[in-house]
Amino acid sequence: MIKVTVVEDESVSSNHIVNLLNKYCSEEIIVEKEIDNILDALKWFAENDNPDLIFMDIQLSDGSCFEIFNYVDINCPIIFTTAYDEYAIKAFKNNGIDYLLKPITEKDFYQAIMKFFKIRREKSFRQEVNEVKEKVKSLEQVAKPKLFKERFLVKLGNKYTPLKIDDIAYFYKDDIVFIRSFNGNNYPINGSLSSIESCIDANKFVRVNRKVIVNINAIEYLAQYKPGQLVIKLNPRFEDVIVLSQEKSSYLKNLLN
Repeated sequence: MIKVTVVEDESVSSNHIVNLLNKYCSEEIIVEKEIDNILDALKWFAENDNPDLIFMDIQLSDGSCFEIFNYVDINCPIIFTTAYDEYAIKAFKNNGIDYLLKPITEKDFYQAIMKFFKIRREKSFRQEVNEVKEKVKSLEQVAKPKLFKERFLVKLGNKYTPLKIDDIAYFYKDDIVFIRSFNGNNYPINGSLSSIESCIDANKFVRVNRKVIVNINAIEYLAQYKPGQLVIKLNPRFEDVIVLSQEKSSYLKNLLN
């Protein structure tokens, strides 16, 4: 249901608006609150969520309705009602979608309420379009393949050589980070293991501990260490014993299976 608040200090005018709402859109709209002065309006809008639509008289018994906007945020459409026409510009600067001169005719009321429904439908449609666009964008991001590094530029003597990723047995840290190739050569490189891990394929390389990232094709075998834990033997040989955590042991067994 669409919630409507009527701010009107003349009971005849307030009843007229409510009757017209019941006549033209009783199944879609419910009048949530009728208010006849600024102080009560301030209290109501401060303590409650904004309705979907407001009918608001400009001249209330205790002042101009525009005083309300100085104290509370109102972000819903407003149809202003008044016996005067000099406030139109100010009304449209305060969420006004229409401006009805009293006495309010059924024709003017009907046109105003239809304008509200049109704006509401268009806003809903725009929201749906934006939601669809966001979903498509998310799906595109998921579907877009991540590009991994295919080679590292390494220095051997005075020469810089591109080393293909498939020729790398593992990366390891010993003060600085090194690459060990399958032919047993060691190459110092710049960067951290974390930065390297972020740019290589996780289906081919596994961070087995804080010091080593291993190409799964360099794994010679896994051996039992403790219940649920494994040690890993690499080829070419890595000098330190690599003990896998239970979580890493389970992950690596599933990856290699």
